[in-house]
Amino acid sequence: MVLVMNMKKQLAVLVLVILSGVSFCMTVEAKSADTLLADVVSLKLGMNGYLIGSQLDAAAKEIAAKNPVDGAYDGTYKFKDKGLHVVVDSRTDRILALYKQTKDAGKDDLKATVVELMSRFNEPTTMAHDKILYWAFNKHGAVTEDDFNKAKKVKQTAGLDIIATVKLNSEMKISPDPKEGEADAGKIDATGSVYFIITSEPLVKQFMADQEQ
Repeated sequence: MVLVMNMKKQLAVLVLVILSGVSFCMTVEAKSADTLLADVVSLKLGMNGYLIGSQLDAAAKEIAAKNPVDGAYDGTYKFKDKGLHVVVDSRTDRILALYKQTKDAGKDDLKATVVELMSRFNEPTTMAHDKILYWAFNKHGAVTEDDFNKAKKVKQTAGLDIIATVKLNSEMKISPDPKEGEADAGKIDATGSVYFIITSEPLVKQFMADQEQ
């Protein structure tokens, strides 16, 4: 599980686990590397000024130099800015992934994370196992829950051409607040780890392929 993995292995296994629980069946292999990169960058997907696929500017490189994080995968470097981890392609200085983990989070921490992600990315595309939320994006923008469910029903999720995702994984159930008179509604475990990652699986696959050349 991503939550308990050594972060040094994070990027290497990302393409295998980022969609665990939901099959998006991406079919972007036919895109050229330049087209894929342009499509991902155009989404402007990220937070705190860091966008997936974009290159670090001089100010960000200075932050990276002052706040390195050990255990980066070969061909990458990693740094931390106010709790947000940034994984960068060493060759191009382009951002491959953004992630943040809060250990021993409580219900309020989980709720705050969900609210933050929804304020940035709107309603999630789908939910899995009551503990995972996904936001999926193709070159046109966010994939709605309705569009995803329709495609899934006819086993045509590949046609959605998803090129980037946001994934929230919580050890606690993601439940609504209790309604008046329903004291147990929305009840979840006291504490647990809350983790989210923003990335482009096809872009990471391209990076991995380039590393093998």
